Amino acid sequence: MRSLHLMRDADDNPGTDLAHQVEPLMLSIKGGSSTALGQLMDLCWPELVRYAARQLQDVEIARDVVQEAFIQVWERRRSWRPRGSARAYLYRIVRHLVIDEKRRSGVRRRWMERQETADVPHPATPAEVLDARILADAFEAAVASLPERRREVFELVFQRGLTHAEAAAVMGISVPTVANQMSAALRAVRQAVKED
Repeated sequence: MRSLHLMRDADDNPGTDLAHQVEPLMLSIKGGSSTALGQLMDLCWPELVRYAARQLQDVEIARDVVQEAFIQVWERRRSWRPRGSARAYLYRIVRHLVIDEKRRSGVRRRWMERQETADVPHPATPAEVLDARILADAFEAAVASLPERRREVFELVFQRGLTHAEAAAVMGISVPTVANQMSAALRAVRQAVKED
């Protein structure tokens, strides 16, 4: 009943400073009261959703953001310190989540735009499939024919993506030795593939 009264007061007087109501609820939440969290949500939900919705231009996403904010309030309750305004603390959490959401939606939008403009790949013809298979076989045969140390360097650097220094550390050899072995391996593989 008290939480409904608090919510009605907040809606009737949107300009009212809620700090004196938010602070004690935050202290109770810090102590582990889930009831206080529910009361805080009743009290602050409308204004936080309105704030997030103005930033995001989407009420549904704004509700998700505010819900996540209250989850964070609960998860971080033990580390919260009553310094400054507890209400400002809530707005800061929502603001950070709004920024994250804008960043994510921007990435999604750019990805969708790229997908729309990307050329639709044509299926490979049987001849292209055969050429690719012949090339792959020649590559595998060339790598298999390398001397053991050279083949290991080639696999670590070219196929596994390790740096020369990392490959040297793995194999217990010097970086210049890795560079020399890699250079010789590339020459041999290129030559074998070219000839095939």
